[in-house]
Amino acid sequence: MKIGGELLNLQTHRKVAKVGMSVTLAAVCVTALGMLGRNKGGFKKWHVASGVAFIGFSLYHAGLYENGIFRNMIVNANKKNAEAKRLASDDKA
Repeated sequence: MKIGGELLNLQTHRKVAKVGMSVTLAAVCVTALGMLGRNKGGFKKWHVASGVAFIGFSLYHAGLYENGIFRNMIVNANKKNAEAKRLASDDKA
């Protein structure tokens, strides 16, 4: 499978991770406030789900920096695409 464009842009992945963390953190806070009243049942499920999503986005975000697994995957895919383009241009010449 060949991927390219924005899927291989590290900055795009970092922005997605930051937005995801922001949205899920807001959801955790809102649902925590909702649990203060009498109707805790519905809010508790959403609170737990948004907390799990927040942890997922945090791990994704951490993996996009330094020697993180997601950063390495993107960098390696970029290298493979560059090598494939170079070989394709050599074949045409």
